[in-house]
Amino acid sequence: MRYCWIGLAGMVFLVGCGSAPEPTVAPSPKPAPIPKAEVQAGTILGQVNFSGEKPTSKPISMDSVPACAKQHPMVIEPEDVIVNSNGTLRNVFIHLKTGVPSRDWPIPTTNVLLDQKGCVYSPRVVALRIGQTLEIGNADKMNHNVHPTPRRNAEFNEVQPPGGDKMLKRFTTPETMIPFVCNVHPWMRAFVNVVEHPFYTVTGNDGSFNFTGVPPGEYEIEAIHERFGTKTLTVSVGNREERSVMFAFRAN
Repeated sequence: MRYCWIGLAGMVFLVGCGSAPEPTVAPSPKPAPIPKAEVQAGTILGQVNFSGEKPTSKPISMDSVPACAKQHPMVIEPEDVIVNSNGTLRNVFIHLKTGVPSRDWPIPTTNVLLDQKGCVYSPRVVALRIGQTLEIGNADKMNHNVHPTPRRNAEFNEVQPPGGDKMLKRFTTPETMIPFVCNVHPWMRAFVNVVEHPFYTVTGNDGSFNFTGVPPGEYEIEAIHERFGTKTLTVSVGNREERSVMFAFRAN
């Protein structure tokens, strides 16, 4: 307490003079500790190149089904081999085949879409986690027949009407390049990959891939293409280390 002098009728008194308490400043909260696995995680960058002359593919003929053919005024090129403008290869499934620690890796809550449009499966190659939902749609005005032929997962063969409900499917076992066909339209083809962990992708229009949050360790990376087969590389990743790998496919 501090004191104040007060004059009253010629008399002076010394009295206590109160003051507002000093404001209390709350201490700043301590930042949450970064999980050790995240602190030590590394990164794997890569690219899938293609060399040699691109193999010729026979154009798809839909003349037997006019309703399909009229949706494609131009020549329909198959998507079994797509070489990007930078010399890389599209639709290659890449994943860490071995070395990934066994953990309860969070499963994405979003669905992975496999559509049927213009009497073609789209996209050509998809990947998802065990337990994640594959959402199969039919954007055409005709029936399609969805028929995967897996080696390890359950096979199904179901007709999907136009404008009907989307099929929702889940897989229980890891498996690569499951063929999906349509028994009504034999040229339709797609490939579905099922993975146990989050380190996978499918190459797009620049042929690159990027795995972040990779625990330190040694890994076998596998790249699979429907026509050019399988290639593997081994790479070791240290704490907070960034490693680059390169795959090279060429025409058989």
